[in-house]
Amino acid sequence: MPRRKAAVIAAPRDTSSDEVALRALYHKDPLRILPNALWKTVARLQSLECRFIDDAGSVTGVELREPGKLLIYGTRTQDPLKAASVKLDGVPTVYIHNDFVAPLAPWFDRKEAFFRLVHTGSELPLRATVPGYTIRQVDTTTELPLVATILHACYDTSTPGTNEIAMWTKRPVFAPRAWLWIIDRKEKRPIALGIAETDRLTGEGSLEWIQVLPAFRSLGLGTMLVQELVYRLEQKVAFTTVVGQMKNPCEPEHLFRRCGFAGRDVWWVLHR
Repeated sequence: MPRRKAAVIAAPRDTSSDEVALRALYHKDPLRILPNALWKTVARLQSLECRFIDDAGSVTGVELREPGKLLIYGTRTQDPLKAASVKLDGVPTVYIHNDFVAPLAPWFDRKEAFFRLVHTGSELPLRATVPGYTIRQVDTTTELPLVATILHACYDTSTPGTNEIAMWTKRPVFAPRAWLWIIDRKEKRPIALGIAETDRLTGEGSLEWIQVLPAFRSLGLGTMLVQELVYRLEQKVAFTTVVGQMKNPCEPEHLFRRCGFAGRDVWWVLHR
């Protein structure tokens, strides 16, 4: 029988220079440069083509492209005509700041808007408390199935399962003190969940999940969670970011602004 040819595995591409440049750019204006916390983009740089945008000798933006899959376009400039020159090359998904969405939107069928806010820790709110409820840290060695159950109960769509959630605890940004329950003292069970990540290299915290069971909403428990997370993150990071859907009946943007988050940046995800 003929021998099979050995599979050739490409060596990992050196993305260190791209990462350094991206970090420097992100620190100048995090809400305009990327649609998400920096660590999420750094984690996938191996699969992204990275082109930095030069304006009069200064790096002002970045174009990140995964051929045939997606494009991320972020820049500090505010000239909407800049985006008109972006080559789509048939990508089905584009992430782009609100200032530049107009020239590209007609080419896409579905459009979703997301707010992006930041908390600098300069004015920490009072830590809210709600009678009958207390905060406890999640035991990530035994309670991940319960985390999955709470997330599933808060959404009509599919949510991460236990195995996927377990992978979150293996990431470099995993912060066990930023996985929190709110416990109903009477029923002695978790009824709300907050999860945040800590990117110490960037100095950025990111709120990932703030979920309250439907029967316990409008009691102030979301505020209680967010404020506690901000306090815990403030000890480790320079700033904390959060992303959320603009069209959400729970109005999460109002919640975060009440807790000291600020910003006016909106990102669009365009699909076709």
